[in-house]
Amino acid sequence: MNKQINIGWAQTDITPDRPVYVIGQLYSRISSYVHDPLTATCLVLENGEEQMTMVSCDMGSVPVNHIAPILERVNVPGLDKSHVVFNVIHTHNSTMFTKETTREVYFKSVLGDLCPDKEEPANILKDEEAAEFFIQRIAALIEDAWESRVPGAVSTASDYAVVAFNRRPQFLVNGKRESKMYGTCSEPNFLGYEGGSDHSADMLYTWDLNGNLTGAAVCIPCPSQVYELHDFISADFWGEARNCIREELGNLYILPWCGAAGDQNPLDLTRISKDNVNELKVWNAQETAVMRNIDMLQECKDIGERICEAVVRGYRKAKNYAENRPVFKTKVFEMDVALRTVAKEDVDAAQARIDAVKAKFAPGEKMSEGEMIRCFEDIGYLNRWKLQQQTTRYTFPIFVFRLGKAVFATNPFELYVDYSLRMKARCKARQAFIIQLSSNAKGGYLPTQAAVDGGSYGSKPVSTMVGPDGGDELVEKTLAAMDSLF
Repeated sequence: MNKQINIGWAQTDITPDRPVYVIGQLYSRISSYVHDPLTATCLVLENGEEQMTMVSCDMGSVPVNHIAPILERVNVPGLDKSHVVFNVIHTHNSTMFTKETTREVYFKSVLGDLCPDKEEPANILKDEEAAEFFIQRIAALIEDAWESRVPGAVSTASDYAVVAFNRRPQFLVNGKRESKMYGTCSEPNFLGYEGGSDHSADMLYTWDLNGNLTGAAVCIPCPSQVYELHDFISADFWGEARNCIREELGNLYILPWCGAAGDQNPLDLTRISKDNVNELKVWNAQETAVMRNIDMLQECKDIGERICEAVVRGYRKAKNYAENRPVFKTKVFEMDVALRTVAKEDVDAAQARIDAVKAKFAPGEKMSEGEMIRCFEDIGYLNRWKLQQQTTRYTFPIFVFRLGKAVFATNPFELYVDYSLRMKARCKARQAFIIQLSSNAKGGYLPTQAAVDGGSYGSKPVSTMVGPDGGDELVEKTLAAMDSLF
């Protein structure tokens, strides 16, 4: 007989109380104000034999450098630290609670003192102080969730919410299809989009033994990036979605998951292109902020409302199927897939371009931030060449678990939608939650072959650890892990 499921929830505020480096774009940003708060939410599921602890953060990428210190500090009996998995909503208006690694680590590793300096406010929160701010709050969050466990019940539901749109329009260029991230669809050579979108909304609900709703984990296949070009702090559309859900269903815990969405964004380029021809060019370059001709707050409110409506519809279905003794099985293991490698001639060409850029500057001179950013792709070739001398495999943890007829699987990528659709369609589970930007690792984008052929950001070696062949491996190995639980 299956055992009673025990459920623990906790939430904490991770909003910086001082200026921080905002991550998610290539150009440097320091926060100017807090638009809406950042939160971290933890859900614990445990039945005496199996357990899974999930931590969702309003951040851009998984805080891999902080996970070990967080888990070292967590001190509660019975918690299996190997079953603690982090994920993020992929807002571009948060911080990593570290130094400004894009410039200080990535660009300076090759360009050195040519990189421009960034003027910082005297009270900026960064380095060890920022790390401590984050680590102590997340360690306490996990302990609080674990210690709050009580017997309860769970159920799942699937619905739809239009949130994501493909962000890779294709254009006819010299007789061939060419993709361009955030391309202007009103151009006469616009052909359509490289791929589709997934408008599914997958929900996991938790209940107390009296049938009262206590929380919901919600998987939406779209990054939280309406505000992404600006320097304020925000959870983006998830802030609005949480507010709307609580207005409808009460003050419950809400844990957001980002489903596979490596080629997605929350704005319909077909609709906004005519009014943002020049703005889209600046957006694509990632060199500076740009005020687009859209009402960003209204977009977030509309998206939040659509998510809320799906969660409420799911609630009406799921409340009739709550189980306090569901089948609960977990599987945590190391997966490796093919590393995306680069050719020596491409590396040599990249090195030559970087040398030519460096030669333009006299000793002591600084390049502009735009000049630095335009070296981004070439630095990626040099870094990948170094890595592939050591290994041709990319290894990362995978967390898979089954609840009743549903299965949940993590991956560390910005995973293109097609891979997720393959896993959802082929797995044995009635419902599959494919959770990207998770697995306690950072894998970059995982593009399809169509994306590699089309080009543009998100499909090139600099922003991808793994290519389509590794994507095929990920699908098959994840499917095998999911199906082994049935």
